[in-house]
Amino acid sequence: MISLKKLTSQNLDEFKKVYSQSKLSENYDRDFFKLYDEQNFVVKFIFKRFLKLFAYNNDIIGFMWYETPMDINIRIWALYIDNRYLSLLNENLLKSFNNSLLSYEAVDSNRNIETLQNLGFKMVRPTVFMKLQISNYNKDSYLLKYENGKDNTSKIITFRTFKIGEDEEIRCKIQNDIFSDYSRIPLTIEDVYSDLNQDYYINDLAIFMEVNNVIIGYGQIVFNRDIYTVVNFGIIAAYRGRGYGRLLLNKLIILSTAKAMQHLYIRVDKNNTKARELYKWAGFEEKYMISKWER
Repeated sequence: MISLKKLTSQNLDEFKKVYSQSKLSENYDRDFFKLYDEQNFVVKFIFKRFLKLFAYNNDIIGFMWYETPMDINIRIWALYIDNRYLSLLNENLLKSFNNSLLSYEAVDSNRNIETLQNLGFKMVRPTVFMKLQISNYNKDSYLLKYENGKDNTSKIITFRTFKIGEDEEIRCKIQNDIFSDYSRIPLTIEDVYSDLNQDYYINDLAIFMEVNNVIIGYGQIVFNRDIYTVVNFGIIAAYRGRGYGRLLLNKLIILSTAKAMQHLYIRVDKNNTKARELYKWAGFEEKYMISKWER
């Protein structure tokens, strides 16, 4: 029978062995020990409180690391169970979380799907994970007709960096317009403030696109899970279909080049074929599917 145990100093070495096993397969998990090893004794103690070990006959066979609960929504940062025990999993193992909404983003693999389904999770959002080798990017010259901020219809096209303390409201409005067709919960000002305070946020890589001084698009690059990823990218509905998405994406790629990045990643909804074609045009290659699961 499988049970949950706390992470302690006594079982830390055994956990490390299982953790090493989890790294042998492709995953989208955050790196527990990269953060844990940097902390002092007190913070390490707190970290241990939010990691559950799966045990079978007192042997550690897996783990679940999750964020500090602030409300009923809890994000799982890493999850792994040894393949030999997947058939023994059941949703009652996580019954202590029944009053919470657990969410987890995982690479679509047979083992992950079996693990999550057996634990009572349901897939809610499949996405395609794409990767760009920045040194291979060659579309900048293709867009030279927009040099000096003007295209052949004399529209003034400019870009500017997000200004903390000034642009929170307009960013909220722009993003809600961009993603209004994708059944997402509307962004709030509080969500924007929260994003600005995250360790992944890079202020000079959050930019607006303007046409004749009207903001029509937004995109940013963050450093999360040890990779640089384009997020919150898009053009508002009234300006789509005119090539502005290519210009905005080009700007972000050029900025990443200036910072000597080697790779750039992006996730796009599986059914958003237009966005997938845009990223393929820029040289992004589809790597695998990553889905969000909830319980």
